Amino acid sequence: MTFDQLEALFFDLDLDANPSGFHGFLCGTLSCGPLDTLTLREVLDHWLTLSPERISAAEGSFQAFCSASLANLADPTFVFQPMLPNDDLPLPERLVAVGAWCGSYVSGVAERLQSDTDVSGDGAEALRDLTAIAQVSIDVDGDGERDYWELVEYVRIAVQLIFDELHVDEESSQPPTFH
Repeated sequence: MTFDQLEALFFDLDLDANPSGFHGFLCGTLSCGPLDTLTLREVLDHWLTLSPERISAAEGSFQAFCSASLANLADPTFVFQPMLPNDDLPLPERLVAVGAWCGSYVSGVAERLQSDTDVSGDGAEALRDLTAIAQVSIDVDGDGERDYWELVEYVRIAVQLIFDELHVDEESSQPPTFH
């Protein structure tokens, strides 16, 4: 599912939700380890504030989106990309989306992270960096596009680092799944 498709789904469901923020929250939630489908649905339904009728109408779409997001996070070839708007939007709007993605990612991690979970120096630093990026300034200079793409690449790598550290499946030889 693309940013535009998720945005259209939100529109159809009469949701006032940011696709980048939603994807960030979902990825943060998924980064903390295996999650049964029912619990994931409850977490996401709460974040989106969906009524039972709208949950039923979109359940298949959200399940496919969640599965694809988890597969991208877990892919050993690092295909993961944060869901952000297309390049045809002005740079300040795309920067706001990066900030929303990062802030929601950190929120998703925080909601699932166990108090006794020890996050390594690199993982903790990556989480601090994502928290700082959530406060990104939309002031753009001459190299704004290049800086934007470097920022997005950093986010991508930081999320992979956090996912690899926090998402320890019981059967490490098996790819992560919903339980």
